[in-house]
Amino acid sequence: MVTAAWHSIKAAVHHNNTLCNTGNNIESENRRSGTGGKPLCHECSKL
Repeated sequence: MVTAAWHSIKAAVHHNNTLCNTGNNIESENRRSGTGGKPLCHECSKL
């Protein structure tokens, strides 16, 4: 499901789909709200 964007401070992409395994595996201390100015994750774009 598409939702508000989030990203990892350690990754080069942002996420916006709750079904994205990569996005869901971000550790809480590295997770931030918003896009961070990063492009959308390929997995999220396919979902």
